[in-house]
Amino acid sequence: MPQAPRKASAAQSEIPAAMRNLIALYLAVSVGAIALLLFGGDPSSGIFLVLFALPWSLLVSQVNGLLGIDSAALNLALLAIGVGINSALLYLLGRRLRRRQ
Repeated sequence: MPQAPRKASAAQSEIPAAMRNLIALYLAVSVGAIALLLFGGDPSSGIFLVLFALPWSLLVSQVNGLLGIDSAALNLALLAIGVGINSALLYLLGRRLRRRQ
């Protein structure tokens, strides 16, 4: 008996495969940068996380100045939020590219 073709899942049909791979790679490298910062022992290893969280990482010092708190944990949380925003923007860009096709 012939089988009906399978429907693609909603996540697979929303963005191209190349964009999914790019987002997965970006998140994997960003998690690696967070792990390097936490377990590397060298505070200067945080530069990789700062680069992956750009342009949101530029706001970290301003937020710290407004709050009056100088905390490494707060900085790490803000940079992780910046990485999350960047990955969400990549996802939205992928959806827009799929719609144009």
